[in-house]
Amino acid sequence: MNRLNVLQFAFAAASTFAALSAVCALAVVVAPDAAVTLFNSWFHGLDLRLLVPPGGRPVTLSQAGVGVVSAAVVSFIGGAIFAGCYNLLAGPSER
Repeated sequence: MNRLNVLQFAFAAASTFAALSAVCALAVVVAPDAAVTLFNSWFHGLDLRLLVPPGGRPVTLSQAGVGVVSAAVVSFIGGAIFAGCYNLLAGPSER
């Protein structure tokens, strides 16, 4: 069975989730009401409008930056753990 390259997989996961985080932040800045409505549908009836700050101020650049970086770090770690576990469970490589 093919093994996963742990670093490549971790970087792919980090890149993917950093990009998704950036797109999400952009959506909240460009169309905050539509973004909240969309995200409400993902969370099975939870009302995320309660999390909107008073006055509905948009996401700041520093908040978006921290979100992108933290999403990348957490998903890099998660991707590395996933690939490592996959390799352990896959058994020896066939070459």
